[in-house]
Amino acid sequence: MERRNYPRTDGFIPIEFQVRHLETPDEPWIGRGVLTNLSLTGIFFVPDDQPPLKPGDIRDFIFTPFHFLEERKSFIIKARGKVMRIEMSDDHTCLGVAVSFLAGPYFG
Repeated sequence: MERRNYPRTDGFIPIEFQVRHLETPDEPWIGRGVLTNLSLTGIFFVPDDQPPLKPGDIRDFIFTPFHFLEERKSFIIKARGKVMRIEMSDDHTCLGVAVSFLAGPYFG
């Protein structure tokens, strides 16, 4: 049986996300994808295009669900995290990115 410190929420939530390198925070990489798993300790998302990440990278992330973008409402999930793994298919398509939170998440 899998043991977790915090409950996780599974879903299929279309998102826009930003990845900010700590040394160049004013130059974010912006992508779209689907958030499939969220807890207070981490997130798993499936990007439409593979972000410039590798396991071990520490980055600042901002996730915004599409329905908030479309309705022009302000809601984000912001966190500093460590990339734990990137799941790839046999044809090198990114199937998902697992991030463990180091600071946050902050909801706003």
